[in-house]
Amino acid sequence: MGHPVPGQRVAEGSVLFEGANLLDLPRKLLDDLSYRRLALVPQNVQDSFHPTQRLWKSAREILSKTVRRKLCREEVLDRVDPLGATLGLAGSLWNARPCELSGGQKQRMGLILALLNGPELLVLDEPTNALDELTRAEFLVFLDQWRSEQDAGIVLLTHDLGLAASWADRILVLYRGRKVEELPASRVHQPAHPYTRALMNAAIRLGDAPGSRSAVAGHALPLEHPPEGCGYLDRCLHAEERCGRAESPPSVQVGEHMVMCHLAVDSRVTFKSQKSTQVKGAQKCR
Repeated sequence: MGHPVPGQRVAEGSVLFEGANLLDLPRKLLDDLSYRRLALVPQNVQDSFHPTQRLWKSAREILSKTVRRKLCREEVLDRVDPLGATLGLAGSLWNARPCELSGGQKQRMGLILALLNGPELLVLDEPTNALDELTRAEFLVFLDQWRSEQDAGIVLLTHDLGLAASWADRILVLYRGRKVEELPASRVHQPAHPYTRALMNAAIRLGDAPGSRSAVAGHALPLEHPPEGCGYLDRCLHAEERCGRAESPPSVQVGEHMVMCHLAVDSRVTFKSQKSTQVKGAQKCR
C-alpha cells in the first residue's frame, strides 16, 4: 500500500494522510503506518496473505506491530477467534494455509487481519465480491458496528453504487482515474454525469424486468492513450463535437454536487432544481 508495483508508476497527484504524502514516505515509515493506523483489504484478497504460512502466524506478524514481543499461538487465537466467530469463521481455520480456504473465507480473513490493530482508516476494494448474499449482509453489519465502536473512517472502492449509497457520506465517481462527479450519497439516484447514469442503469435490482438493465456502452481505452477532451468521450451516448476538443470539460458546482461535463453546463437550471431524496439505510462514513 502506497508504493506502485513493478511496471507501474504514479504520473501525478498525491495521497495525503494527516498532511503527509504517502507516496513520498520512506518504506520504513510507511510500514509503520500499515496495519496500525492504515489498513487495506485489496480486491484480490489473496495478496493479504503469505501463500505458504498458516493464518495464525500471519495474524501474529500484524499484531507484532503494536505488541512488541513474539506472541505464542494461544495468545494470537485469543485475539482473533472472537472476530472470526462474529463473521462465521471456525477457529480451526487459523491453522490452515490460504490455499485451503474458499474465496469468501479469504475475504473475511483479510478483513480480520486488517482490523487487528484498530486502524484509524480502513480502505476496502470491492470487499463483498466473493460473498454470497447472506454472508454479505453479515459482513456489512459487522463492519458498521466496528466503524461505530472505533470511530474510524472507511474508504470504499466499488462499482456497486447501491452499496456506496448505503454507506457513504459522499460519493466520488472516477473515470480513467479522474474525478467526473462528486455528490452526497443521498443524491446518488440523481446523477448528472453520463458515466454515473450508465453505472446506475447497469445495476441489477431485485424485481427488475428481464432486459431492463444494460451494460455501460463500449470499452475503456488503455490509460496510456487517453482521448482528447473528455475521457468518457468514446463511450458517451450523448457526446457532441465540443466534447472532443483538447480542453477538459468544465466543472459545474451546485451546492455539494460537482460534475465535470459540457452537458451539465447546459442543464444547470434543471441541475439546480433537483430535489435531494434520502436513500433508505444511508449511514455516515467519517
